[in-house]
Amino acid sequence: MNERDLQVLEQYPFTVNGSWRTRGAFLLDTSAGRLLIREFSGSVYKLQKEQELLEHLKGCGYLVDRMEPDQEGRLATVYREYDQFVVKESLDGRECDTRSESEILKAASLLAGMHRDLRGFCEVTEEDRLRLSAPHVIEELGRHNRELRKIYTFIRKKNKKNVFETAYLSCCTSVLKEAQEIECRLKSSSYEKLREQALREGHFCHGEYIHHNILVGSGQMAVINFEKFALDVQVNDLYLFLRKILEKQDYDLRLGSRILKAYEQVRPLCREEKEYLSLRMQYPEKFWKLANYYYNTNKAWIPGKHMDKLEKFLAQREKRVSFSRKILYNNPN
Repeated sequence: MNERDLQVLEQYPFTVNGSWRTRGAFLLDTSAGRLLIREFSGSVYKLQKEQELLEHLKGCGYLVDRMEPDQEGRLATVYREYDQFVVKESLDGRECDTRSESEILKAASLLAGMHRDLRGFCEVTEEDRLRLSAPHVIEELGRHNRELRKIYTFIRKKNKKNVFETAYLSCCTSVLKEAQEIECRLKSSSYEKLREQALREGHFCHGEYIHHNILVGSGQMAVINFEKFALDVQVNDLYLFLRKILEKQDYDLRLGSRILKAYEQVRPLCREEKEYLSLRMQYPEKFWKLANYYYNTNKAWIPGKHMDKLEKFLAQREKRVSFSRKILYNNPN
């Protein structure tokens, strides 16, 4: 968005005292406090459900970035007939420090509390299940595996290969075998049962619970950016949080154990959830992300950082699998 777009603020019931740019948005100093405005191109239906979810969490005592309706009560304000904008609360704080064990454990407890309070907080309709459900994980991982095979074939046929392509070919067969095994094991796991229960009972997830969306201020932690919220197996939030933290902490077994303990002290996991979490942790998600990035960008130039990430993935491979087995099953075999 640009400064001219700020004219849309004339449709809101507050006075703007000042504004300044931030990534993809503008921060606003207003008579209603610190706010943020950004462009919106999603579903208005989902946006309204998001606001209901945020209002519920606010009522439960959580700090979240609710949206500010315009003078007509709309959450998505139309400007120049085709552009839409959303105004949200801008909460104070810095991102959760992935090197701070105390902050990581506090964030894990916070996630468990939100999951507990988001179970069945509203009546879920058939339309909600149709429009708010997260992608089916088995189908999603199946697409990932097909993409890995496609990329492998593409690189193998190239006459001249760069460093990344050579490294990819050298490890792809074994990693793909691992990925296909997890896909197969998920099909015979309790995932379908957990997903059906989540959709039936109304289990909501944040959708992107990572350190960037967890703010640490002078008081309690705040959680922001619920745009990817969904009806889903809530373990998916925990999986993403664990994976992001442990990738940065070289899959520290002790830390992983303490994160799970902090979560389960608030919301214990059943056996089926632990099985599912174990399988998600074993899937080589990072490898697929690197391959997908390579295939969809300029293949003639791969940044050194990308190669470093591949090397890091390979170095952490055994630790990642060991974590999922020892922590969740206490079984290294």
